[in-house]
Amino acid sequence: MSSERIHHLDWLKVLIVYGIVVYHACLVFAYVPWLIGNHERSLVLSAFAGFCFPWGIPAMFLIAGADAWFGLRSHSLADFARKRFLRLAVPLVPGLLILSPLQRFIVSRTPPPPLDQLPAYYVRFFRDLDLTWSPPVIGKYWLHLWFLAYLFAISLACAPLLKWLHGAAGRAVTARVAGAAQRLGVMPFALPMVLTQVVLRPFFPDYQDWADIAIYTTVFVWGAMVFSDRRFEGVIASHIRPIMVAALAASAGLGASLLLFPGTDIVSAEVRAVTWSLFVWCWLHAVLYLGIRWLDFPNPVITYLQEAVLPVYLIHHPYVLLVASFVVTWDAGVWPKFAVILVTVFAMTLLTYEFGIRRWNPMRLLFGLEPKGEVRRRGREAGSAIAGPATAAH
Repeated sequence: MSSERIHHLDWLKVLIVYGIVVYHACLVFAYVPWLIGNHERSLVLSAFAGFCFPWGIPAMFLIAGADAWFGLRSHSLADFARKRFLRLAVPLVPGLLILSPLQRFIVSRTPPPPLDQLPAYYVRFFRDLDLTWSPPVIGKYWLHLWFLAYLFAISLACAPLLKWLHGAAGRAVTARVAGAAQRLGVMPFALPMVLTQVVLRPFFPDYQDWADIAIYTTVFVWGAMVFSDRRFEGVIASHIRPIMVAALAASAGLGASLLLFPGTDIVSAEVRAVTWSLFVWCWLHAVLYLGIRWLDFPNPVITYLQEAVLPVYLIHHPYVLLVASFVVTWDAGVWPKFAVILVTVFAMTLLTYEFGIRRWNPMRLLFGLEPKGEVRRRGREAGSAIAGPATAAH
């Protein structure tokens, strides 16, 4: 057994979550309507947002699957559920009570209405709640915090399977999958995702509905398996050329399917389901290769930013809406506005984290972080993570 930390997992977690900030800033200038829109749009920013949209959130679930696998290595299912509840479910409460109505208030007018109208808006927001059993209703009222609710549910649903993967039978299955991937590459293992989309996408085409949930669950489990066996790193690195060829082909196929099959009939839905699945699968592995090849080294800045990923995800979205609601009214070009939004939001988010969250245990609890004393104790006791030839740790 060797002692090592999977540093590229730290890097990917930070780059993906902080990349969501860039993505949301791009949406202000995208041709697809969003909560806040600039009168002048950008083809470049629209293309970037469109490229990232299919695989960005699945990448967060993939990394979360790896985190869950490591979390279950030394914790019981009950303890894992308790920790996930504190980290993911607790922030949903202040999210709905405070952030959701505040964000809707901000985007109700450009620039936002006077603050003296805010109390009445809060009352109307909760008075008009219309909750249904459809999954997209979570995103309707929690906005960007839907991710926490979905991740919490998927984590609990998949926890028994991930715990089983730690056992002898699970390790044997993982070893056989890794061996097959060494011979065949990772593309054949896209089949479960493709099948779920072929079955579900025609009936649940909406964003965040059951077809999307199937993608998130598939990549969550795949992330746990990939990071549980270091041989997958070699597979991805050695097969990067066919992965990239497939990624480019899937990109062309998805673009063509959107142009040639824009309807809602069953044929159009099935074609989009297949091309969408392959696009997501290929680019997820291209991103993993980026980490494996170029980012497998420690960095103290990454250590700091990694702890901040959940607070950053929670609070950046209201700041994007707030800053953009004023900036879009300026008489300036797209790129100066985009730069102001991006820099200002990052500064406000990180300053809020450092001085309003990180140093105060009550705020840490609300934003899904462990108490400071627990973090220091665990750091003294744990040291470096352990990883062996057929296992990985973090």
